[in-house]
Amino acid sequence: MAQIICLSSTRWLKLPTRTQWLLTQLNRYHKILFFQPPPSLLSRDPRKNDYKKEGRHPQGNITVYTLPPTFQITNYDHPRLLEQNLKKLTRYITEKAAKANFYNPLLWICSPLYAGLLDTLDYKGIVYDCFQDWPQFDIRWESILANRADVLFAASPGLVEHLAPCNTNIALLPNGCDLKLYTQTEDLTLQVPAPLMRIRGPLFGYLGDAGRDLDLRPVYRTAKAHPAWSFVFAGRCSRENPLYQAVHRLENVHFLGKISPLDLPGYAAQFDVLIDLLETDDPDEDVVPSRIYEYLVVGKPIAAMYPLRYIPVYSDVIYGAKSPKEFVDACYQAVMENSAWAPATRKRYGAEASWVNRAQEAERILESNGLL
Repeated sequence: MAQIICLSSTRWLKLPTRTQWLLTQLNRYHKILFFQPPPSLLSRDPRKNDYKKEGRHPQGNITVYTLPPTFQITNYDHPRLLEQNLKKLTRYITEKAAKANFYNPLLWICSPLYAGLLDTLDYKGIVYDCFQDWPQFDIRWESILANRADVLFAASPGLVEHLAPCNTNIALLPNGCDLKLYTQTEDLTLQVPAPLMRIRGPLFGYLGDAGRDLDLRPVYRTAKAHPAWSFVFAGRCSRENPLYQAVHRLENVHFLGKISPLDLPGYAAQFDVLIDLLETDDPDEDVVPSRIYEYLVVGKPIAAMYPLRYIPVYSDVIYGAKSPKEFVDACYQAVMENSAWAPATRKRYGAEASWVNRAQEAERILESNGLL
């Protein structure tokens, strides 16, 4: 079986990221070293010394390490510091690989941050999993990574278009969903979560946290237009969001605070309509979030904001909008839905997008390219 070194863009989290889902659903006989990104050498991050710890094993075939702290450099303006970073990271990764008896492993890279390591590490091949834009890094870094990758996975058609000038061996690999978790909404014995008992319907629900950059304008406009509707955020909302105060003052908008991901299906089962919004920092991002696939598994009507530049996905079962005004209409159509066909179709789409299926497709592509 294969040996894989993953250079991740995020830490290994309790709520799995795309990278975690894909790696954990691959063949369990593959041996994987997962390297969390390095903290800043100049920060007060309490995890700066985590690189000295023994690797932990979230799964039998996976060992997680934290890379040693480095200077946070995103371009070529400081060549000496960049070289120092690369030497430190190369030495650390090489030592851990030798300890695990890794020989010419497959590199699974998730960020342009690691482009410079392609000249210093030993490997049999490179996978670049591109699941977002990286404006913070020098564009040449991603160009190097994309050009030298044996296989590129892109999470959206827009990212395929972005990478195409660098490499033709690109596979569209969208995000996925935890099918097992969200099919729990079909359990008729699920209890109504206590916070929902005091909220009148119809309920329009958003699953997960609302960050600083989440565009709340569509909800603000719709909630004001329909005071009899209730909008529920099953998660925290950043107080730094520019519309937080205005939306929070509306009596029919409810932010429930921190909720365990394992409890979200219980909320989804009670919502009449599931909603999705865009980020203000990149409103043209066409990567479909895992949230949409989770909504599809639930089967309930969906009202969603769509990026302006790209063709809407699942437009046959999602009520889409490209402006706050259109979102009001989309919510109305969603709450008035009367169809036996649409819920069943949504569930089928959601099942097809399970992380198990996504990982199997990734493994099939890598095997066909001789990388596994």
